[in-house]
Amino acid sequence: MAGWADDPELLATFRGEVEERVASLQAGLLALEAHPSPRQVVASLFRDAHTVKGSARMMGLSEVLAVAHNAEDLLGALRDGRLSVRRDLVDLLLASCDGIAGALPGVEEPVPEDHLTALAGAMQRALAGEEPVVVPRWDPRTAEDEDGADENKRRGVDSVRVTTAKVYELIDVIGEAELDARRLERASDGINAIATDNSRWLRTLREALHSAEVGDEASMAITRLTAVDDQLLAASRDLRELAEDSHSRLAEVRDGAMGLAMVPVRRVVAGLPRVVRDLAAATGKDVRLILEGQDVELDKQVLDGVSDALKHLVVNAVDHGCEPPAERVAAGKHAQATVTVTARASGGTVVIEVTDDGVGIDENVLRAAAIERGVLLPDSLLSGQALMNVLFQPSFSTAKEVTETSGRGVGLDVVRSAVEALGGLVELHTTPGSGTTFALTLPVTLGVLRCLMARVGVERFALPVPGVVESLSLKNAIVHELAGKPVVVRHGETLPLLDLGAALGVPGDRDATAAVVVRHGERQVAWAVDGLEGELELVVKDLGAFLGRPPVISGATIDGDGSVVCLVDLRELSDDSDTGSPAYTAMINGAEPGMSETQVRPRVLVVEDSVGVRELERAILEGAGYEVITAIDGSDGASHLREKPTDLVLSDVEMPGMDGYQLTRTIRRTRGWEHVPVVIMTSRVSEDDQRAGMEAGASAYLLKTQFDQEQLVETVRRLIGR
Repeated sequence: MAGWADDPELLATFRGEVEERVASLQAGLLALEAHPSPRQVVASLFRDAHTVKGSARMMGLSEVLAVAHNAEDLLGALRDGRLSVRRDLVDLLLASCDGIAGALPGVEEPVPEDHLTALAGAMQRALAGEEPVVVPRWDPRTAEDEDGADENKRRGVDSVRVTTAKVYELIDVIGEAELDARRLERASDGINAIATDNSRWLRTLREALHSAEVGDEASMAITRLTAVDDQLLAASRDLRELAEDSHSRLAEVRDGAMGLAMVPVRRVVAGLPRVVRDLAAATGKDVRLILEGQDVELDKQVLDGVSDALKHLVVNAVDHGCEPPAERVAAGKHAQATVTVTARASGGTVVIEVTDDGVGIDENVLRAAAIERGVLLPDSLLSGQALMNVLFQPSFSTAKEVTETSGRGVGLDVVRSAVEALGGLVELHTTPGSGTTFALTLPVTLGVLRCLMARVGVERFALPVPGVVESLSLKNAIVHELAGKPVVVRHGETLPLLDLGAALGVPGDRDATAAVVVRHGERQVAWAVDGLEGELELVVKDLGAFLGRPPVISGATIDGDGSVVCLVDLRELSDDSDTGSPAYTAMINGAEPGMSETQVRPRVLVVEDSVGVRELERAILEGAGYEVITAIDGSDGASHLREKPTDLVLSDVEMPGMDGYQLTRTIRRTRGWEHVPVVIMTSRVSEDDQRAGMEAGASAYLLKTQFDQEQLVETVRRLIGR
């Protein structure tokens, strides 16, 4: 008989069972610590440990068996009252859960055997009366896995474990079948049209020959043709009914398959109480975690894709948001801070919010940190949402010291990237002194996407609903021009009004009657369309390996008439849009309405690792009338490529990490930045170095050894045009 190492299905069953019990143990231990008296809680924990022990024995995992056996004995002592519930015992049992989870077959970096032995020994000492117990420590990098947490509520129910890959394959096949059903409908419509035309023609022929002398053969031929035509009409009706029935049944199958892929939010939040508990203890804070809406369901792909981001936000809330008890009391607050994670369904999306009642975000502190790190200029007065957007810059952190949870440069940009990769949206709301909320708006599923159907000229496009802020009618809207370009006033705010048809190259005349508003950075942009035709749930397909992923087209579907309808990512299209005048571009980037073109300064990105040279170049260019953004090295410069393109890049060559040549090649490959002039200024004087710079895509090559202030300014003016 094959063992677990040779039987993948047996291994998956074993891991699923143990992970389920371990998740239940962790949740129960945290509940026990909060309410240390109920014997019922301890009895349930004892049963979970007993199940893990039995499974480990069957699979021949002696070290896991020893840990589970001692955990069972320790829980038995708590249940019988031989030991009282203490924090060190709860810590030890939680550490044992981590040890068991980290020792399961298939874990990439399993817990070492000596750590499991140490855990078993510590529990034996606890049973012998040692107080307090020293908990063996180990830094698990891959052991924390709460995937089985959502199965607790299904104990005792018949179930079959199905890999998610099989579910998504099924959904894909259903999508193909729905396309076939639509083709069947079109075929029935075609047959019906032919039969109808035939009927009209036969009636005309019969009327024309009614008074004429025709032979019996001609009359019989007309009769036969009429019978055939009637049969065609009947066949088309039957075919239509069959197609409609197929649609109905396929919709049921699709919904059922999607249900298999749906998992509750509980799946990723089950481990958060432990995270908050440990981090609060490590930082000397008293924090209560509230979880709401745990039964709200999402596609597993979506939930897995956002799980790390959600954990990051909770860690940020405790580490950055919540104050120590003494500080809270001094501010007139309750000593215990509160972090709330809420999930709620909202149309075709799910909104997950992480809220803390801490200090909020102080604009002055944030601005000072951004200036200190070179993200903002020393005289910057940036404020409001534009300033808050700095938090989402790559590698940005407000932490003064590097700890296990802060200051490592893995910041909110990771959160935004993860959410936007799923077609979602991240919003930040903060009140100084009262707290901060991060709201993640996510699609319920990736396989079937709710889209807003827009008509542009002779084409129809699908716009994913999660990326849309709102739609509006242009019939009664206030539309005027700024710098020769249209803008629309909405809720007292002036929004750029862009032409979706022009941006997508749709030919023909258009009559814009509506607009779709999307978020562009910290501002909003409106896209004009000829009409909106409501929302539909669409089975989305990628375009295959041959076409890959064209710019701004994130997928396609087949419409009822057989035409291909493309899905358009309006946020990406906003990044790529060329709105013409610098004044209009400046308004999109946050400049105040009413600013003239002559008041808008061209923007230059200076990439230089030497502080002295960087500041000199900045002073020269600002003195010449340019707005200057600085980056401290090539990697920092590359991080700006996610933003709106500047008018020119001035870069050094020799920098740590990414050098100037690599940065130039990256710029030439980045959509929207391909044509931005790049000036290389370096001390490398050889012809080979200059050739390498030009081959990388540089527009000009200047030497520091022959530095001339006027030559620099003249080169920049020539390349920018002013």
